Amino acid sequence: MNEQQLKQFYEEGYFILENLFSSQEMDELTEQIDHYVNEHNEKLRLAEEAKEGVSRANEITFTPHLVKKEAYFQKFCAHQKFVDLTTPILGGDVSLYWDQAVYKRPETAKDFPWHQDNGYGLVLSEEYVTCWLALEDATIENGCIWVKPRTHKDGIVEHQITPIGWQCYFGDDPGIPVELKKGSMVVFSSLLFHRSGPNVSDSVRKGYILQYIPSGVVNIKTGATFKKMIIAKNGQAALDTSMLEGQDQHAAV
Repeated sequence: MNEQQLKQFYEEGYFILENLFSSQEMDELTEQIDHYVNEHNEKLRLAEEAKEGVSRANEITFTPHLVKKEAYFQKFCAHQKFVDLTTPILGGDVSLYWDQAVYKRPETAKDFPWHQDNGYGLVLSEEYVTCWLALEDATIENGCIWVKPRTHKDGIVEHQITPIGWQCYFGDDPGIPVELKKGSMVVFSSLLFHRSGPNVSDSVRKGYILQYIPSGVVNIKTGATFKKMIIAKNGQAALDTSMLEGQDQHAAV
């Protein structure tokens, strides 16, 4: 991340890091993730309503907490690249708030509606950082995300529940598409309005979402400090997985 990208984060609410990881690194990560996503989708498929929260069998799955399943994911989420990225924005002490794989399958005709990440759960009043990593190319055709620049400056806005998720904007502005090459990543404020389009391609749109907060952030509903996996202390990499069991709040992108 350079100064121009940091400036864009503060002014526009997002920026893109091209080719952050190699194609080989993404293939390895995707291979690790696919098993858990397929397992999750099969569970949904066999369920009575074929859905769970905002996940729908054979359409779109939000598979969270991979860091709880394998040390591989813990090490990936604490990669030095994420330490270097998050500490200039969040300060020297940083924790992983949430991780999830989001797979949008072909013929998923519905958009995922405009929302802010803070709008899910309404347990965080502070702005945090969302990293949307493309495991495969993310395009308009297969349902890439769209953003509304500068909306992060409005603070947390009211959300309304819809059949396909919480929604904060109902206007006609389509926003700006964020197409990403495999291994590239968009970094955005948790307050930024964003959505994703339908997948009308013949391939699965695969993303891995990592969200980071300043260590010590308080849950506004309970007043308790979030206990999360630490990735940085005093600006230096410092993986601490001892508090993984505290990751029980809901968020989505």
